[in-house]
Amino acid sequence: MYGLARQIGQTASIFSKAVYEPLPKKRNGKSAAEYLHQQLLKKYDPTGKRTALVSGPERIRTGDVIKVTYLDRSTVLGRVLGVKRGVNNVGSNILIRNKISKVGCEIRIPLFNPEIKNIEIVQKPEKYLPRNKQYYIRNTKYDVGDLERGSFLFLNKEKIGKKREQKK
Repeated sequence: MYGLARQIGQTASIFSKAVYEPLPKKRNGKSAAEYLHQQLLKKYDPTGKRTALVSGPERIRTGDVIKVTYLDRSTVLGRVLGVKRGVNNVGSNILIRNKISKVGCEIRIPLFNPEIKNIEIVQKPEKYLPRNKQYYIRNTKYDVGDLERGSFLFLNKEKIGKKREQKK
């Protein structure tokens, strides 16, 4: 009480009535966290496309093969091992895995990174493996191949049948 009175330039005593400035109103009845979330979404996702990638019906799921294109035209291709959905989607990120020269590499990509130009789903599997986080596929028969060369894990049954016939 005394500190505020000194800032305003008044002398304060125990019995004096101090006049305070009114507190700022909430943003249209919303809390500060909700308002901040809306401002971040307007800034980083004006079209709503990235929000739909996390929470829409055509969302990215574990097991999908995705291609991420950056503003400097570099691309990253990989199979999704896990999607971390942040509070109100702003802190969401994707963990993707690929094998390059028989060495497995994993990259965690923040979904609302302003350096990302586009995220597209290249392939969805015919059948999803269990669990939302598929860390268990590392170095097993379910592990990804070299996706840059087009060896996807989930091939169509017709393609698998044709390959078996060609080997005979």
